[in-house]
This record gives sequence, C-alpha cells and structure tokens, in this order.
Amino acid sequence: MPIDAGSSRSRASWRGYVPWRAVRALPCGTFAGALHRADPDAPIPKGRLRSVAVGQPERGRAPTRSQRITLCIVKGYYELTPSGRARRARRAALAALESYDVEVAGLRLLTNETNGIFRVEATDGQRYVMRVGRGGNIGHSLAQVRSEIEWLAALNRDTDVRVPVPVANTAGTTVTLVEVPGVPDRRNCVLFRWLPGRLLSDDLTRRNMEAYGTLFARLHEHAGSFRPSPTFGPVRYDRTFPFDEPVVLLDPAHSTFVSEAQRDVFAAGAELVQQAIDDLRPREPMRILHGDLHRWNVLVDRDAVAAIDFEDLTWGWPVQDLAIALYYLKSRDDYPTVRAAFRTGYERVRPWPDGSGREIEVFIAGRALVLANDVALLEEPEYRAEAPAWMARFEGRVRALLDVER
Repeated sequence: MPIDAGSSRSRASWRGYVPWRAVRALPCGTFAGALHRADPDAPIPKGRLRSVAVGQPERGRAPTRSQRITLCIVKGYYELTPSGRARRARRAALAALESYDVEVAGLRLLTNETNGIFRVEATDGQRYVMRVGRGGNIGHSLAQVRSEIEWLAALNRDTDVRVPVPVANTAGTTVTLVEVPGVPDRRNCVLFRWLPGRLLSDDLTRRNMEAYGTLFARLHEHAGSFRPSPTFGPVRYDRTFPFDEPVVLLDPAHSTFVSEAQRDVFAAGAELVQQAIDDLRPREPMRILHGDLHRWNVLVDRDAVAAIDFEDLTWGWPVQDLAIALYYLKSRDDYPTVRAAFRTGYERVRPWPDGSGREIEVFIAGRALVLANDVALLEEPEYRAEAPAWMARFEGRVRALLDVER
C-alpha cells in the first residue's frame, strides 16, 4: 500500500591475521562481533563470515600465509540503500523463478516500495510479473496470500473483470516459498501473467474515474455471491487496525515518531472508526473486499480498466473499500469532480453505500490510522527519515474528522 501521494556497497572484505582461538568456533555463515586491524585479539567483525582458510599455528610461532583468513562482512538487509535491497530481492525473484516452467530472458525491477515487483521476460516472448512478498512485521501471511489467489481464481472464472491470473509452479501450486541468504524471512512469491495498461494515477479523466467506480461496484457485486473454501482466511476489517501486525501507534512505549499530542488525536480517531464499524455490523453481512484499490493499483488499457494487487484483501463492508480509494484522492484540488465521476460509475451497477457521506469520511481517517501504524513499524532508513512528515499528514487527516464531529 502506498503511504501517500544512490547506492552503497553491501559487503566489504578484510584480510589479516587473528588467533586460532578467535576463529575455530566460527564456521562459515555465522555472525560475530567487531575486529580491529590493530588488535588481533579483538572479536571478529560484525557481519557474516563468508570464508575461512586457516590452520592452527604452532605454539610460539606467528601465523603463516596459509593461516590467513578472509572475512566478508555483509550488511543487514535494512542497512542497505533501496537499490541494495532491490538487488537482494532480485535474488529471491530468481530463486522463485527456478520453480516455474519459464525460461527467463530478462528480469526488470518495477518497484520495491513494499513488495518486490519484477517484470519477467521469457524466451518465448511471454511476459509475467513476479511478486516477492515483504517480510517482517507488515508482511502478509501464507494464508492471506492463498486467500488472494482463491478470489482471483473465482473472479477469472465467474466474471470478465480484468484481474491478474496467477501461474502455477512445477509443483502445481501458485505460491512459491523462498529463503535467500541476505534477505530476512521466508518470502511468499507469486508469478502472474502480464496485464497491459498504464496506471490510472497518470490519467484521471472523467471517463476513467467513472470506469474506476464501475470496477469497484462489479467487485463488490461478485463478493456478495462469492462462496469461499473452508481454508479461505484473509484478515477482517472489523477493528480499527485490521492487519495481522503489531499495533504500536497508540502505545507510549513506541514514541519514536509519534508525539503525545498526536497519540491523543489518533486515539480519538480510532474510537470513532471502531464505533462506525460497530454500527455497520447489524446493517449487512461482511463481504470480501480488495482492501487496497487505490489509483496506483488500477491499470487503464484503452477503454478497459483492470484491478491489480489483491494482497490486502479483507472481509469488510463496501464503504470501507471506497474510503480507501478516496483517501488518495482527497487532497486533490479537483476532488469533488473526481469523486462525483467515481460515484457515477459505481451507481451504474449498485447503490452507493453511504448516503450521508459521514461513514466514508470516518473510514478515510481510518485509512490514515492504518498507514500511521505501518509507518511506525517500517525498518527502511529512508522511510524512517520521512516518518515525522508522514505522521503530521496522518494527524491532519484525523483532525479533519474530529473537527467535523465536534
């Protein structure tokens, strides 16, 4: 999910002499402390010991050339620059592609903002997208990804809505699990057939906005009749923070990016969001939602639109889904115009789910809360550097709701 609208070496080598006692307990691939050239009795450098060529010297003798060791110090994943992390993610993509009956001619990074997304060129001229799932606190579970695949299969079977088509690997499964040295956590990887088109964000015409609204409505219509398997298990938007990740935004112990005043604003907004959810429960049953269908997850190809990136799908109510889309449009000067076109397209298929407009505003603030919690959990240094500015923006979105509610 987007938050809102250089390179460094990843390894270094050190050659020198260290006492046998400092090396013999450190086989290749282990981690160790810091070694200083001036002190051969110091601990081994922090990093991954890649190669050791050492023999135990005779007592009282200096080490010989054959007893020299080479240390290759590998930076941690989140110590790398964005391009360094992308290179590591590329290794994961290539490892996953070994499980498919696809002869790779080229692999190009499209984005590594959260997931690693790569365009795959095959030797037979076919084109695919390989998605390397994110790890860590905000990564998606295997159950979540399998649920995404299940709904995509149903949409491709039951409708002509343009959505991605997952490709099975040689084992017959559509999710490939990979572990690659230098990339933390096991990654869920999925290969999709290529969908042509340009991003909706680059072409927000009235016609495209109406098509965008119609796309939403058709997904919501299908969701109303979708009957999932017993193993279908995405997250549920029946709480302010729906994803399976730690909720740290309101916790004073996690105050790196959140001031006490901001925390008070976020807490008040969270109460309003939860009350809106509780009000929805008796009104209608939950249905499956895309959960992240913003303007960067929609492709436009001539007059056709396509929805991509279903990984955040969730049980919930249509008004929540619409609010997520409108969150990323609300700051535009032409917001009333694009929102009106969006609603027109939606109402060609089904009624707009929020007559008063209040619930959408509440869930727009709810989106800000979810993103703020994500930012508090991010480990990438460039994102952490921008976190204070993002938190101020999220605070503004929530304050706007609180000002109306007073």
